[in-house]
Amino acid sequence: MKKILLLIMAAAMILVGCGTEAQPEKNAGEKTAQEQKSGFPVTVTDALDEEVVIEEKPEKIISLIPSNTEIIYALDSGDAIVGVTDFDNYPEEAMSKEKIGGMEFNIEKIISLKPDLVLAPGSTVDTVKEGLQQLKDAGIDVVVVNDAQSFEEVYQSIEMIGQAIGEQEKADELIENMKNSFAELKKKAEAIKPEEQKSVFVEVSPAPEIYTAGKNTFINEMLELIGAKNAAGDMDGWLKVDPEAIVERNPDVIVTTYGYYTEKPIEQVLARQGWNNVKAVKDQQVFDVHSDLVTRSGPRLAEGAEELAKAIYPDVFK
Repeated sequence: MKKILLLIMAAAMILVGCGTEAQPEKNAGEKTAQEQKSGFPVTVTDALDEEVVIEEKPEKIISLIPSNTEIIYALDSGDAIVGVTDFDNYPEEAMSKEKIGGMEFNIEKIISLKPDLVLAPGSTVDTVKEGLQQLKDAGIDVVVVNDAQSFEEVYQSIEMIGQAIGEQEKADELIENMKNSFAELKKKAEAIKPEEQKSVFVEVSPAPEIYTAGKNTFINEMLELIGAKNAAGDMDGWLKVDPEAIVERNPDVIVTTYGYYTEKPIEQVLARQGWNNVKAVKDQQVFDVHSDLVTRSGPRLAEGAEELAKAIYPDVFK
């Protein structure tokens, strides 16, 4: 059970020429021209507010959290990835990359892969601080990517990674595409009158430890975008909820996000003792959406918002 939550919340992380003595100035000039063309070196200010100078476009990258991996692939740079975590499952190609650990990273393994760049998650940086310092001491560039909890912060993550790997234009394009997708959903949601808005409880891990997403999360932002009310909107962040509190809130719809990792999530909710009078259960308005689409702070959040919308308002979002 805890593994499901960790999967969801979890939280969670170059060619110098040589020549004769008569050639140095020429080689230096050629290198400068190449740098201007590639955009390198670049200085990236990471989530720790540290300036990381990346001299050349990274050819070997290690990603320490699935969301960063998805961003790298979305920027058409998946071939440069040489290591990922045990939790990386998208795209399919990521699953065949070398594994460097799960909640705990194998620092020795990372160093042995000789990466140019390691993208670390801001959410776990305190627990792996010594390990990250080992990587820096080994001469590896380490960029700590922000722990995104909103659409805007996801855009910041994409922009930071795009800058670090030399794909700023593609990053800008990806962000623009996401914004356009969200705008289309918001436009459709205008057809939903205030009195028709449904109360939705999003369950990100099953009983007995039920967790949900309150305000200041991108799930809450998605619900607001599609014209739904978050039944846990008065709570803050990702938090554990007492089952009785959910019954008292009596949501119109219950959405589970763990069907990819647990069998029969809808049946679990419908069969809960004492929940038979909850409106969502009574009206059979319990749905499951793919966890990674709505809980992973990456480029597929727009798909997640659309999946949520179709589950909650199928007549509006066809």
